[in-house]
Amino acid sequence: MDWNRDKSVKLSKFCVLLFAALLAAVCLFAPELFRLLIRLRLWDQQVLLPLFLASTYTVAVPAAAALYGLWRLLKNISGGAVFVAENVAYLRLLSWCCIAAGLVCLASALYYMPFLLLSAAAAFVGLMLRVVKNAFAEAVNIKNENDYTI
Repeated sequence: MDWNRDKSVKLSKFCVLLFAALLAAVCLFAPELFRLLIRLRLWDQQVLLPLFLASTYTVAVPAAAALYGLWRLLKNISGGAVFVAENVAYLRLLSWCCIAAGLVCLASALYYMPFLLLSAAAAFVGLMLRVVKNAFAEAVNIKNENDYTI
C-alpha cells in the first residue's frame, strides 16, 4: 500500500472523528463510569462523584475545541493551504486548549493524584504546540515575503 499525504490526512481526519465520538461517549456515560470506579475503589461516592464529573465536563470543553481546531487545520492542509495565518491561529487554539486541560487536571489532582500525570502531559503537549506555532508563524512570514518578492 502506497502511503502518501492524502492518505495521511484522511487517517488524521478519521482519528479526529473517532476522538470526537469517544469524547461524546465519555460525556454521556461519565456518571456510570465514575460510579463504577468509585464502587470498585470503595470510595465515598457522595464526595467524589461530583468532583469527577465536574473535572470531566470542564475538560471536555477545551477537548472539543481542540478537536474542532484539529479538524479545521487538517481541512486547510488537505486543501493545500499549509503555511497560512489561519493555521497559526488553529495551532495557537490547540496549545491553549492543552494548557487549559492541564490546569483542570492540575486542580483535579487535589482529589485524585493520577490527574497530576495528565496535567503534566497536557502542559508539555501545549508547550510543544506553542513551539510548532512559532515555527509556523515564522514560515508564514517568510512565505509572505517571498510572495511579494519579484
